[in-house]
Amino acid sequence: MENMKVLRKNAALQCLSDVSQGEMAVLCYLHFSHNGATAGELTNEFQVRSSRTAAILNALEKKGYAYREPDPSDKRKVRVYITEEGKRFALHEHEDAVRHFEEILQMIGKEDSKHLIRIVQRITDCMEDQFFQDQKKGNGKYGN
Repeated sequence: MENMKVLRKNAALQCLSDVSQGEMAVLCYLHFSHNGATAGELTNEFQVRSSRTAAILNALEKKGYAYREPDPSDKRKVRVYITEEGKRFALHEHEDAVRHFEEILQMIGKEDSKHLIRIVQRITDCMEDQFFQDQKKGNGKYGN
């Protein structure tokens, strides 16, 4: 647990964490895979409450990184789009996070990097299996 505390304070790993959650995660999601996602899709993708999604979208709009528009085919839905400024910011932050992670992998060496990637993949698989089992049982944190 002490090692996990040290890792959490590391600037390089904090950069990676930032890209995987909150505003940066939404920007990267919009930029790299799903520009025009609905707020509901974002809520489901990041497993957060709709109020958290709304707060993230409000902050992104205020910064000029994203905007919302009504869905032309279903007026009840709102689609979220990344702006050009948001694309530049997301790309810069994403590249920065990748660079930091590459530095960490170089420091630990090729063999340990392979082991780390294998172990992280195994943990991810186990967590996804657990998530789907919880969803089947109706124990999902945010429900359906």
